[in-house]
Amino acid sequence: MGRRPALVALAVLLIGCPAAGVAQAGTVTGATFYVNDAAAGCSDTGPGSAAEPFCQIQPAADAATPGATVRIAGTGKSYAPVTIRSTGTADAPITFSATAIGDSSTVTVAGPRSATGITFDGARYVDMAGVRITAAAASALVVEDSQHITYRAASARGNIADAATAVIAIDGASSDISLTRLKVYRGSGPTAVSSATGARDITLAGDTFDVGGVSAVGTTGIDFAGDTFRTVCGAISLTGGSSGSVENTVALPYGTTGCSTGTADLTVDATSAPQVTADYNAFNPPSTGTDYDWAGTAYATAEAFRAGTGQGGHDLDQTDLAIPADGLPAEHSPLIDSADSDAPGELSTDVDGRPRGDDPLVADTGTGHDDRGATEFQDPFTVSGLRVGYGYVGVPTTAVATLSNPWSDSLDGLTYTFDFADGTTVTSTTGSATHTYSQATSSTGIQASVVVNRADGTRVGVAGYWERVDPVPDLTPSIGCGTGPSLPDAAGCTYDTGFDPYPITSDRITFGDGSAALSVTASSDAVRHTYKAPGTYTVAQTVTDSDGRTATATSPVTVGAAFVAAGPTRLLDTRNGTGAPKRAVGAGGVVRLKILGVGGVPASGVTAVTLNVTDTGATASSYVSVYPDGIARPSASNLNFLAGQTNPNLVTVRVGADGYVDLYNAHGTVNLVADVEGYYTTKTGAAAEQDMSGLAVVTPTRVLDTRSGIGAHKGAVGPRSTTTITLPKYTRGGATQGAVLNVTVTGGTSSGYITVACDGPTPPTTSTLNYRAGQTASNLATPCAYSGTLHIYNSAGHVNLIADLQGVYTNDLVNMGGDPDAPAGGPFVATAPARFLDTRTGLGASAKPLGANGTLTVKLTKVPAGATAVLVNLTGVAPTTGTHLTAYGDGTLPTVSNDNLTAGQTRPVLAVVPVGADGSIRIHNAFGSVDVVADLEGYYG
Repeated sequence: MGRRPALVALAVLLIGCPAAGVAQAGTVTGATFYVNDAAAGCSDTGPGSAAEPFCQIQPAADAATPGATVRIAGTGKSYAPVTIRSTGTADAPITFSATAIGDSSTVTVAGPRSATGITFDGARYVDMAGVRITAAAASALVVEDSQHITYRAASARGNIADAATAVIAIDGASSDISLTRLKVYRGSGPTAVSSATGARDITLAGDTFDVGGVSAVGTTGIDFAGDTFRTVCGAISLTGGSSGSVENTVALPYGTTGCSTGTADLTVDATSAPQVTADYNAFNPPSTGTDYDWAGTAYATAEAFRAGTGQGGHDLDQTDLAIPADGLPAEHSPLIDSADSDAPGELSTDVDGRPRGDDPLVADTGTGHDDRGATEFQDPFTVSGLRVGYGYVGVPTTAVATLSNPWSDSLDGLTYTFDFADGTTVTSTTGSATHTYSQATSSTGIQASVVVNRADGTRVGVAGYWERVDPVPDLTPSIGCGTGPSLPDAAGCTYDTGFDPYPITSDRITFGDGSAALSVTASSDAVRHTYKAPGTYTVAQTVTDSDGRTATATSPVTVGAAFVAAGPTRLLDTRNGTGAPKRAVGAGGVVRLKILGVGGVPASGVTAVTLNVTDTGATASSYVSVYPDGIARPSASNLNFLAGQTNPNLVTVRVGADGYVDLYNAHGTVNLVADVEGYYTTKTGAAAEQDMSGLAVVTPTRVLDTRSGIGAHKGAVGPRSTTTITLPKYTRGGATQGAVLNVTVTGGTSSGYITVACDGPTPPTTSTLNYRAGQTASNLATPCAYSGTLHIYNSAGHVNLIADLQGVYTNDLVNMGGDPDAPAGGPFVATAPARFLDTRTGLGASAKPLGANGTLTVKLTKVPAGATAVLVNLTGVAPTTGTHLTAYGDGTLPTVSNDNLTAGQTRPVLAVVPVGADGSIRIHNAFGSVDVVADLEGYYG
């Protein structure tokens, strides 16, 4: 830093700070007087001591002698105007200083509208610091016939209507006046400071001026250094043979109001120009003004000024920068480090008392490191924030101070004092501290803070953070598992440990099949597990934290097989030797039918097959059981018939380990026919991935009834006709692969059969349902139904067709979001056929027939929770009149049927039945009374 003028150096040496006057070594220290208008014992006739202070400043000023100090308390009220005639000496000046007390209120002098706030009249060697002045119709500060007066570190405001009256007025008999670090505001009018002819040695340094500027007439030795002007009509005017210097000054318009006279920011008349130097200034004049008026010539730019006068060699103007409206420099501004540090009157501090210093990000273009204008751009090193971990009672949380340090200051020696707002403070040298709260707070929390200081005790900054402290929440992990049709035997699970303020020490997932537990480390993720056997399993996630707390979350998952629609293709016909010897099956006879590798069924990877089994030409009443080859024959039946009838029923049966299934006939002889409708698999190699599907159970819906015109034209269909069925909208996307339909024929004019298939009108070689003239018969069908379309072929005569949709098979396109309208399907788990209802014996219900309009609620004790539907062989036995049975889950009875019966008939039908919320299914009988038998064939996940 360059030299400083002797006057400023003396003031700094003598005063030190606004709160105290410190005399130079060898001086005589006078008395100290106290002023406090808020003190209960204040008196203007008292001693002015700390115990009994003066109420006003005037008696203290009257009592002050060389070396005296007057301490004025800021109380929030204004003191009365004062005239200071005190006379100090060069070695023992008189000091007036503002002292903040209590709420740190400032010291302000203000009087009646026409009164001057502070008047120096004949005063000598007086220094006043921190005392603000406010005036209305008169000047705020007047200096008359006074010498060696310093007024600094304060503000002077005047809302003066008279344009000729300045906020600060210096008369021609005064000299050695220092106005430094002031904030001067004039409500309107051109002049904030005036200096009259004859005045000498005036210094204005580190000041800010709003609205009004400075006018000096005939003043010898007036120096401007590091001031900022935001004015309406010019910043500085030196006339009448004035002399001095204008350096490091910044001038810009005040708001958008223009000056009607077009005044320049710097005006120096012809009589003053030879005695005035100007350099290192920065001017942005208003649109109606100009930069310079020098010796009667206007100069609109600094370049023109230099060329015309030889002055302003380092000046900046509007072509170099746009000065911000507040006059404050921003990082990289040309105002930074570009001033003349040796300018007459230049201070070592700015208007706010902050030191002038070097900005390492800006090259020095002045004579030192000073910035132009009253405000020095400060090191932006500060505390930009405080982060505190969420608070939980008893759990350590860490507070971290965030620093903004664009100048890359050294962090050595910094101390961080953290206040956790519960009576605990922690001092750290690392920028972080850990604390454990012992009590919860309210929902608004408490404000923690950090104060960062340098090694010399100066503050870097402070930051706060509202911290809420809650009781430790319960440990709540979560896990959810599901399957997809392309990997039906694998569980895909997503887990989340949940929030835990303590570190997790163990997170293990077990899959319920006896396999080794899986340890996971991520707080949330997805895992997959393939099961060796179908069924419903419980997946469990057990989490343990460092506090020893343990919690477990579970999720059931059903894995099994995916359905692939195939055929219909005939695999067995004992009438012509297809699939078995050409002969009827005798009483107690078993047909061993090869499944794998036949009729479109893969040679491996198949767990179960769906067959449409038909009896024909029976010599006696009997039943047929279909079961896996290689196991004991079950007691359940799949097909019941009388002699001479032809009856079909859909059967889903597990395939034996050798790839065969068995068909057992109980009595008499009968020919058996079996058509494959589809198969179940867990292997993508056994079928194309897009063909693998899961069953989505839907609300039973009648999609075809030619009697009433639902789904087709009203009226019986004719012989060798094909009826096209379009399923509901949600089945028409790319995910739908097949459908589950209960089809019924009624009122046929002759015997015949129908075939349900996804193929078009080509006459099929298989049958779904055989019927006799006048008979009402039904059967379940599982045809492919790509894009929600399928067909029903009628072989002979005229007959009415009815179709009830029970479910749809959809593929992985649903889970991938490719078909948002389609429902997601689940896997199938085949079970050993097991009878769970027989009203003849009292199994699962009372031992009595089900009456007209009666409903049985049957609890499914052999089906795990979470099953969406069951596959049931439903048999009506010997109804007293023609009737139909409807099986459903819960809710309102649907207007569909599953098993249509004539009086005395025993008729089985395969049914897909939704499982009710209570784990039961319901079976309703329409007319008369009938015994009901139900055998479980499997369930769907």
